[in-house]
Amino acid sequence: MDDDLRVVGKRVAAVDAYQKVTGTAEYCTNISLPGMLVGKVLRSPHAHARVVKVDGSKAEVLSGVKAIVTHQDVPRKVFTYNVMTYQLPQGELQDMHLFDHKARYIGDPVAAVAAVNEEIANEALRLIDVEYEPLPAVFTVDEAVKPGAPVVHDFAENNTPVPPTPVFCYGQDVEELFKEADAIAEGTFSTSKQIQAGLEPACSVAHFHDGRLTVWSQIQLPHMARKMLAYLFDLPESKVRLIQPFAGTGFGAGTDLCCEPYACALAIKAGAPVKVLYSRSEDFANRITREHICKIEMKIGVRKDGAPLALKAKYTGDAGAYMCKAASGCGVALASNITEYKFESMYQEIEAIYTNHVACGAMRGFGGVQSSFARESLIDEVCEKIGMDPIEFRLKYHRNVGELGWFPTTQISSCGLDECLRAGAETIGWYEKKALPKNGVRRRGLGVACMAWLSGAQPMLLEHSNAILKFNEDGGCSLFVSPGNMGQGILGTLAQIAAEVLGLEYRDINLIYGDTDLTGFDIGTHASRGLYCIGRAVKKAAEDARAQILERASAILDAPADQLDIKDRKVFVKNEPERSALLSQISNACIYDYQKGCRQIVAHATVDPAEFAPPWQAGFAEVEVDTQTGVVEVIRWITVHDVGRAINPQVVEGQLEGGTAQGIGFALYEDTQIIHGKLLTDGFDKYRIPSMLDLPEHETVLVEQGDPTGPFGAKSVGESGLFLQVPAIANAIYDAVGVRIRDLPMSPERILKALKEKTAP
Repeated sequence: MDDDLRVVGKRVAAVDAYQKVTGTAEYCTNISLPGMLVGKVLRSPHAHARVVKVDGSKAEVLSGVKAIVTHQDVPRKVFTYNVMTYQLPQGELQDMHLFDHKARYIGDPVAAVAAVNEEIANEALRLIDVEYEPLPAVFTVDEAVKPGAPVVHDFAENNTPVPPTPVFCYGQDVEELFKEADAIAEGTFSTSKQIQAGLEPACSVAHFHDGRLTVWSQIQLPHMARKMLAYLFDLPESKVRLIQPFAGTGFGAGTDLCCEPYACALAIKAGAPVKVLYSRSEDFANRITREHICKIEMKIGVRKDGAPLALKAKYTGDAGAYMCKAASGCGVALASNITEYKFESMYQEIEAIYTNHVACGAMRGFGGVQSSFARESLIDEVCEKIGMDPIEFRLKYHRNVGELGWFPTTQISSCGLDECLRAGAETIGWYEKKALPKNGVRRRGLGVACMAWLSGAQPMLLEHSNAILKFNEDGGCSLFVSPGNMGQGILGTLAQIAAEVLGLEYRDINLIYGDTDLTGFDIGTHASRGLYCIGRAVKKAAEDARAQILERASAILDAPADQLDIKDRKVFVKNEPERSALLSQISNACIYDYQKGCRQIVAHATVDPAEFAPPWQAGFAEVEVDTQTGVVEVIRWITVHDVGRAINPQVVEGQLEGGTAQGIGFALYEDTQIIHGKLLTDGFDKYRIPSMLDLPEHETVLVEQGDPTGPFGAKSVGESGLFLQVPAIANAIYDAVGVRIRDLPMSPERILKALKEKTAP
C-alpha cells in the first residue's frame, strides 16, 4: 500500500463534530416549519381484527383539528416499508396497505390526525370511533402452521408466504458426506428480536405545496424511499423531494419506512406541514426491528483432521404481520455461511411464516449475526470432538483469495484472517490461559469466533452509486453524495478520499448530501456499502477532476499533463517543483476565461460494483461465570478486524467499539418480550441495553493489507462490530463451565438451567 498518503489513513475530526457538540445539528425531531401541525397515529388495540367502520366525524369538529385520514383518503395500493425492494429486478414481497381493512398486530395503523398541538391531536384520536371485529390470532410460528390456524394474509397458505426453499446450495449430497464424517455437531438455535434502540425515536416531517411533496426523514436510503412515496401517493418522482437531516437512529432501522407515509397523507390533506413523532414506547413497539425472530437448525460434519465436509442449515423466520425483510434476512444469513470455511458441500433452506405481532425489518449485521452464532458454536463443538484447537482449525480451513465468496459468482479479493487470529490469540493470551484449571464458584473461560462479511450486497443486489465534484473559483471543491448519514463517519471518510486524490486538505471539501433534489442517485447506506461503493465513486470522480485540472494547468505551466502533480493546493512540474500554479488560479481561470474558453471543472462518476471484498474478523472473549447465580461477566473483549485500509482509523475503531456494546447486549441482555402479540419491553426501563458500566476491558486491533478493488485498499467495517460477541461468549461460557447455550439472550436463568441439567443423574 502507498506510504506517502497525506490525508487517507489520518485521524481527522468528524466533519459534523462541531455541529453536534454545540447542539446546532438539525434532526427530524427538532425541525420546525411555519404553521407545522402535530400528527398522531391511531392504532389497533387488537392483534387481529377486521376494521368494520372508522368514523372521524366527532374528531373533525374538534377545534384545532386540521385533518383526519383513513383508508378512504389514500390510494389503495399494495406496498411495503422495505424500500430495498427496488434493489432486485423482481422486487420483494409487498403485502401492506395504508390503513387496511384488517389489523394484523397490536399497533397496526387505522387512522391518523393532524392538529395544532399534541393535546388536541391526542383528544382527536380518542374521538375517532372504530368498530372492530376481533379475530383469532397466532403468536408463534408453531401456532401459525397448525391445521385450521387463523389466516394472517389470505394469499399465504398455511401462513407461510415463503415455504421451505433451498438457497445457496452447492456440491454433492450433504447426507452422503455426513456418512463420511468423523465428527458431527448439530443443534437448534434461537435469537431474539433485537431493537435498534436509537436515541432519536421515529420521526418524519412532510409538506405538500404547489404539487410537490417534501419529506424530512431518518431514512438510510433516500432515493429509494422517494420512489416508494411517489408510488404510494400517485406522484411523479420528480415531484417528491426527500431530505435526510442528521439521524439520531440507524443500525438498519432506516432501511425501512416508518412514519413517513402517515406524515405525507396528513400533509397532503391538511395542506400544511405535519410532523409525526413517535413516543419512546410507540417507537419500540411499532418500528420494525431485527429481521426475524429466528430459529436456526444447523448441522456440520468434518474429517478427523478437521477438513470441513458438509453444512446443512434451515432458517425459519417469524416475519410478524408483514414480510418486510424476513425472507431476505434468512437468505442473507445463509449466504454468509459460504464465505468463511471450505465446506465441500452445503444444503440450506429458508422459510418465513406470518404471525400477529409487529413486522421484522433490519438490524446491523443483517442475517449474518444469527448465522455466526450457530456456525461458530458448532465449529467449536467439532473441534473438541476431534481434539483440535479452535484457532488452529480456523487458520487451516478458512477460504482465501480467489476462492468462493458469499454469492456463487463471486471470488474473494483479499483476506487477512490469519493475521487477525494470530494477533488476537497473542493479545488475549489464548494458549497460556486455555491451560489454566477451571474450578471454584466463579470460573473463567476463553472463546473465539470468526466472520467474513461484505462490502455492499453486490452482485445479488443493485449497488448503484454516484458522486459529483464541482470546483469553485477559489480552488475549493463541493462533493455531492447521498449516503444515509447516521453519524457513522461516512461523510468525513469520503471527503478524505477526494482530498487525497486532488491534493487538497480535508476541510477544503464542502459536502452536499442528504437531499434528493441536489444529489445524484444512490442506493444509500446498508450492507456495509458506504465507504466501499460510494468511496469508489468519489475516487473515480476525483480522478476525473484531477485529470481536468492537470489538462488546464498544462497550458499555464507549459508542460505535458503527465509531468504534473498536485499537492498542497498547488499544481507543479514534478522535476521542477518551483514551476507551479495555485489551484485557485487554475480554477478561477477556468470560470473567468475571457478568451472564450470557459469551462468549470465538474466531474461525475457512477459505479455499480460487482467485486466481493469481504472484511474478515476474529473476536476473542474472556468471561467469568458464577455457577451459583448464572451471571456471566465479560472480563475482556478483543476485536481484530481486516479492514483493508483504514481511511480514518478513529472512525473504524469507533464503529467496532460501538458494535461490541451492541453485540454484548444481544448476547446477554436484550430480550424482547412479546406476549399475546403485545410488546411488553417498550422502553429503556424494560428493555436493557449495556451501559458503559457493563462493558469489559476491550481492545480493537486493525489489520491493514489493502484490497485491490477498494478505494485506497479500503473495505467495510459498519456492520462487522457486532457479529462475534454472541458466538465467542457462548464458546467462552462452555470453556468455563462446560454447558452449551443455544438461545438468546444467554441469561442467568438459562445458564443455571443448563448447569442443573448437566449435573442431573
